[in-house]
Amino acid sequence: MKQLKTTSSVNTYPAIAIGQIILDDSNYITLWGNLQQGDNWTRCDFVTTYEVLNTMLRYVQDRNDAVQMTIVKKLEDMQQIPEIIDLEAELGSAVLFDNMNFLLTRPGFRDQGTWIEYTDGECYYIEQVTPAIPVKNTQYEKKIGQCMDMLYMSYELYLGYLELDFDEDGARQKADLVDDMKYTLAYYAWKERTI
Repeated sequence: MKQLKTTSSVNTYPAIAIGQIILDDSNYITLWGNLQQGDNWTRCDFVTTYEVLNTMLRYVQDRNDAVQMTIVKKLEDMQQIPEIIDLEAELGSAVLFDNMNFLLTRPGFRDQGTWIEYTDGECYYIEQVTPAIPVKNTQYEKKIGQCMDMLYMSYELYLGYLELDFDEDGARQKADLVDDMKYTLAYYAWKERTI
């Protein structure tokens, strides 16, 4: 008897598009769709569990309800096994699952003690799905850093005026920290840099 498993080659991809879902009486779901590889999309089949599909749906909140209702409706009216849910026909297009990382492995089988991949990249098992980490915008980080520097210098100036025996209100006015919010932000900017 042949044993099935996934291979040890694990790859991470940023997006998949699903056109059809195939349900049967097992604990696994087959998904027909496309895999994003760089700037290209490749026709591909996927196998995964209901748990992973549920995680995928949670991460695409804007499309979650329509896909879930389509699946629930088909499960309630399921008359044959396997049953196909054609998302392209039901929703007008394939459902894009993006802004997440897909951990994919290739299925294989054991032949005389050796695991052999047999899908040639046309089928993957979705092991896990995680949210994509947003890319930081260095332009905004630089601007925020400049603001923090200005607030820090204002608080340093305020402390200098206090050392010169200015009263609290006078020191805040000279350091341009009359506004309570700006004063508080300047204090935290100073505190962050002096710790």
